[in-house]
Amino acid sequence: MKYLKYILLFLVILIIAYSYTATRWSQVIVKPHDEYKETTYYISDEDGDKISLITYQTDLNKGILRLRSDSKLSLQKQARLLSKILGRVLNDKDRAELHTLFIGRLEYAFGPNNRQISERLAQAAGSSPLWDRKKRKPVSGHENDFVRRIANEAMIYPELSKVFKEHKMELRFSSAEKVLINDEGLPFDCLAWLSISPENVGP
Repeated sequence: MKYLKYILLFLVILIIAYSYTATRWSQVIVKPHDEYKETTYYISDEDGDKISLITYQTDLNKGILRLRSDSKLSLQKQARLLSKILGRVLNDKDRAELHTLFIGRLEYAFGPNNRQISERLAQAAGSSPLWDRKKRKPVSGHENDFVRRIANEAMIYPELSKVFKEHKMELRFSSAEKVLINDEGLPFDCLAWLSISPENVGP
C-alpha cells in the first residue's frame, strides 16, 4: 500500500506536468516588432520549433499574412496549430482587412520535412497536357501562370484551404514567382501568394 501511494502520486505529477506542457505548446504567443512595424503570432512545438503568421502595419504590406514554419510536425498537425494562430490573429485584426497569404518558398512552407504541397505541384504538372516536360516549360504561356492555374485546378493546398474555411474565409492561389524546375523537368517550387476572401455561403 505504501508503494501504491507513491506510484499514484507520481502519476498525478506526470499528468499535471503533461497538461502544463501541452498547454504551453499550444499557446499562441504574440510578439510585436515595433521597429519593423510587424507582429508575429506563433506557437512553439515540443521541439521548440515555431509555426507563425506575421502581420504588417505598413501601408504597403497591410492586409498581408506571412506563413513561416521550421516545425518537424506533420502537415496535418501543423495545420491544426495554424488554425489556432489564425484565430488569435482575427481577435486583433478585422478579417475584411486581410487579403493575401504569402507562404514564401512552396517547398518549405511547412518546414524542411513536409514537402507534400511541392510534391503535389510536380505531380499535377506531370499529369497535365499543358506542360512540356522535355522542354521544361508550359506548352504555351509563362510558367508562373501555369503554376497558378494548375495549383488551383489540382488543389495542391487542401490543408491551408481547410484552415481558412474554419474561420469563414477562402483561399485561392493567386500568384507564383521564381518557379523552379526539378531534374524530371517539372515545376516543384516557387514563391507563392494566395488571395484571401470572405467565404462564399451562397444565396
